[in-house]
Amino acid sequence: MKVTYFLILKLISIIILIPTLVLSEPFVVLEYRSNSNNENLDNPFISDANYSLKHKVKKNETLTEIIQKYYGFKYFNRDIISLSIVHYNKRAFVRKNPNFLFAGKTLYLPSLNEIKTLVLKLPKKQTIDESFSDRKSQIYFFGG
Repeated sequence: MKVTYFLILKLISIIILIPTLVLSEPFVVLEYRSNSNNENLDNPFISDANYSLKHKVKKNETLTEIIQKYYGFKYFNRDIISLSIVHYNKRAFVRKNPNFLFAGKTLYLPSLNEIKTLVLKLPKKQTIDESFSDRKSQIYFFGG
């Protein structure tokens, strides 16, 4: 008799505790780090949005290495930059493929404003500030 009461009490305690164990989920606290140590000043593409550069491709050098050297992966999307470089240097690549780069070619590395203009498909005469001022008066809905 004592054993059955003990088992019943144990089952009741398990039934009471299981929902609290199932419903309690761990959570992650993300830390926000500010850029107070002036890391942006080292990269000329960040400090000047109109900064562009030319680079002569060496033997066995990849586009990823060039992007890492000049733009860095920390602040930019590598895929967008590689497609922008291919757009501005079509003859430096085999069939406009960013994986096949000719050695000895001189690459034009576009500025951030040129990349933004290319991504946003702005007319070349229109600046980015003008296009955003037109869009401020419009309302866009995304999603379903």
